[in-house]
Amino acid sequence: MRLSLSVLLAMALAGCHVASSAEAVHWTVKAPSQVDDAAHSKLRFVVETTTPSGAVVEGVAYVWIVDWVGVHGVEHQGVSYREEAIRVKGGPGTAWLRILAVDRYDRLVEVARASFEVTLVQP
Repeated sequence: MRLSLSVLLAMALAGCHVASSAEAVHWTVKAPSQVDDAAHSKLRFVVETTTPSGAVVEGVAYVWIVDWVGVHGVEHQGVSYREEAIRVKGGPGTAWLRILAVDRYDRLVEVARASFEVTLVQP
């Protein structure tokens, strides 16, 4: 967890906008409901952040993890409104994309998640 906090702090110092806490914005994940397991297939997604009144807040730093079927993913860093992509891993079934951000107590907490199906491509 300390590594993730360090990554977010480094992003903030590098000029990326970071909301004061995970609770300061509303988090939404735009991800497909299905991806296939073909050799070069990728999961592509965008995280959107808005104020409670609905105003767009761009450049909010977060950490993301994909829990593939049979493979636990590693932490990646992201920024809201920037497309992220990762090659499909694991087997067919339901996988989970989890979005994490720092809360007002400096803890990394889950702020959004999306499930999607990894489908088997027949050769």
